[in-house]
Amino acid sequence: MSSYRFTEQKAVSLRHRIADDIRRAILEGKLKPGDRLLELEMSKQMGVSRGPIREALRVLEQEGLLHSQPFKETVVAEFSTEEVVHVLIPIRLTVETYALRKALPLFGEQDFAYLEQCLQGMRESGEKNDVAKLVENDLAFHEYIVVKSQVVNLMNIWSSIYTRIRMHFYMQDQKYEDITKVWEQHQPLLDTMRTGNVELACAELSRHIYDTNLLSLGLPVRKPESGTPQ
Repeated sequence: MSSYRFTEQKAVSLRHRIADDIRRAILEGKLKPGDRLLELEMSKQMGVSRGPIREALRVLEQEGLLHSQPFKETVVAEFSTEEVVHVLIPIRLTVETYALRKALPLFGEQDFAYLEQCLQGMRESGEKNDVAKLVENDLAFHEYIVVKSQVVNLMNIWSSIYTRIRMHFYMQDQKYEDITKVWEQHQPLLDTMRTGNVELACAELSRHIYDTNLLSLGLPVRKPESGTPQ
């Protein structure tokens, strides 16, 4: 081997592995909102020191998945209806509709084929009652539009809320009586996008975001308010 030396990464890798394990447990519903996370108990179960666990918890707190106060316990964060309605939906509307305006003129058949694959993935995972796979395909559909826009700032904003959206999708899909229908909610959006009409596509995306989120919360469907980005 040459004289080149790689940077030491053991501690960092361990922290990320621990964070990934905790994150997965939260997103898959194995850890519920309000559940306590005790460093000492986790250290014994994982067979590692409390240092990397503490670092992992700090990362997840920054992502909004955990909540802690000085000298108090760390708990899995609550994800309230109020946050979805007044924070997550407005942010998604702004980011995704603007991204669609920029992305749709760049779309070709290959791009539409990819979104069709996402829908097919949703359909198949719904039939298998595989919520985790369903969520991944749903996220891939929406993220593709953001990435295709090629607007760096939008991609940065999307990345900052990605974990919260993912968590919400998990909670949302678990409330459906029949998750085989989730893919059908995306079909009108894809069909409208195929027309190439940006205004109609943005209006349909706004309707899609409102309807899927509010219905999953048991709230009445409503159209975007006047002034909502289209």
